[in-house]
Amino acid sequence: MTRPKSLQVHVSDDLAARVRAAALRRDLSLSEWIRSLLMRACDDDDLVSRVDTKVERMARQSVFIMVGVDALLAGHPDNRLRERAHQAYGRKCKELGLVAATDEGGSNEA
Repeated sequence: MTRPKSLQVHVSDDLAARVRAAALRRDLSLSEWIRSLLMRACDDDDLVSRVDTKVERMARQSVFIMVGVDALLAGHPDNRLRERAHQAYGRKCKELGLVAATDEGGSNEA
């Protein structure tokens, strides 16, 4: 069995008292409580990384969908359909309290 490694951290007297009180309230030793916090923080960091990756993938897919829909609207026989879709987008954003950015939902320029 390997010996546990000791980590050292410097905190104010006030924070030290708060940490001790928190561990005591949970009926844990100071080491156990801090160890559980460190493990959770490391696990959450991994979770954040996975979430960031999924958000990036969704953003890329959204851009592809936006470009594809805009291209389909631009090539539609009803040449006003694309403009009406952009107007509806602006109205929906306003209704939802969102600001319709000029670079979202396509544009009327080439």
